[in-house]
Amino acid sequence: MEKLKNKTILVTGGAGFIGSHLVNELVSQRHNVVVIDDLSSGRRDSINLKAKFYKADVRSKKVADIFKKESPKIVFHLAARPIVDEVYNNPYDAFEVNIMGTVNILEMCRKMGGTESIIVTSSDKAYGKSEELPYKEQFDLRGDHPYDASKSSADLIARAYFKTYDLPILITRFSNVFGPGDHNFSRIIPGIVEAVVKNKELLIRSDGKMIREYTYIKDIVDGCIKLAGHKKNFGEAFNFGSKNIFSVTDTVQKAEFVFGKKINYKILNTAQNEIQEQYLDWSKAKKILVWEPKTSFEEGIKETYNWFKNYHFEN
Repeated sequence: MEKLKNKTILVTGGAGFIGSHLVNELVSQRHNVVVIDDLSSGRRDSINLKAKFYKADVRSKKVADIFKKESPKIVFHLAARPIVDEVYNNPYDAFEVNIMGTVNILEMCRKMGGTESIIVTSSDKAYGKSEELPYKEQFDLRGDHPYDASKSSADLIARAYFKTYDLPILITRFSNVFGPGDHNFSRIIPGIVEAVVKNKELLIRSDGKMIREYTYIKDIVDGCIKLAGHKKNFGEAFNFGSKNIFSVTDTVQKAEFVFGKKINYKILNTAQNEIQEQYLDWSKAKKILVWEPKTSFEEGIKETYNWFKNYHFEN
């Protein structure tokens, strides 16, 4: 990334949970960072004031003006509707944002020309249900519910733009990401932290048996930045995960051990269209990018707890 010091980096969804961490790290490395976010779920105060901010929907015509004015050389596309339940209840909006928002950003890159790297963030959900685990990058993308299908579609569209227009696109597929700054308490780890800090009952949407892989936000950001500096393997996807593979109730029990406190929880079993078991093979990122997660689950959830206690619940 040293070669990018004097080049503009644009981050869509840069005020969101993952995006804000990425933006702040890029700013700390003294990059020139531009953020596009409609603040539907992101927060303006979550990003460093040194980043240039535009409030805009990634589907809007305003994006063309921003690209023309800023001429970004590196583009991170993270903007999306990220909450599975909300996508289930409003699929049309989610398909518009997650799919056509991606098309709009890639069209801007195609028309502008000169982009050196475009990182499109996808998800382990793009693989859909699979009898074979862990998911490998060469697996088919078979999302069969609204959120999953929207990620599969955006992922395929990104590869189509590489194949057809030779755009320098790289794709990330994350496991479940956790850490400070996630205000969505329907997710299990923010929900756990809220339950501990506020001494309240934890409501678990699933049956408690679903297995997920949890990767700390700093490790995800590190992977994204390594990928942006990688000038090979365009058109390919990279999984980013961890060794933290637990059921929901196991996650609660691990948190109880870390905090030394019993967490009262209630299993609602109301989750719809969820995949029962998901985790990733991230050996490709380890081999090619020399990336691997450095943060243990215990360390990560402690940092998450400290942030929520010292910042969120005092504001």
